[in-house]
Amino acid sequence: MKQIIKHIKLLSLILILCSCKDEKFSFQKIPYTGDELRTNGYYFTSYQTLGTNYIIVNFLFRDGTILSAGSFENLGFNVVEQKLVERYELIRKNKIGWGVFQVIEDIIISETWTTNSGGVGLPVYKWSAKIENDTTFLRNDSNQTWHYKQFSPKPDSTNRFIP
Repeated sequence: MKQIIKHIKLLSLILILCSCKDEKFSFQKIPYTGDELRTNGYYFTSYQTLGTNYIIVNFLFRDGTILSAGSFENLGFNVVEQKLVERYELIRKNKIGWGVFQVIEDIIISETWTTNSGGVGLPVYKWSAKIENDTTFLRNDSNQTWHYKQFSPKPDSTNRFIP
């Protein structure tokens, strides 16, 4: 009887793990052909926590994908960009941070996979922002202003997560 219960528990665990699917985006990737925002660099915002300044970096790509490249201690753009280049291969291989975006009139809408908090599967983080001009947008959820910075060599949008 103990063996049967053990097998049932193991089978249940396997079924739970196999059924853990990442959340799906509410819209599909479509090429971005507009000129409301620039795509030959990155957008960044800064914040401070515990007395340390950080920069968050997002790349927008013409194929309609977005990559949230994460937070970096703000030691100047040269240092941040060097770390971006160093970390890109690791970032590119991780599903977290990849997503899709669309621009509708003067609004950008984005959905990216984000870390889960103890659950199973990756949830989708959704946000929208008001586009002020082609180098600035204001996020509605956080009231953060994001600014554009040209960057070369900009990484490409090749990933195995978004067809």
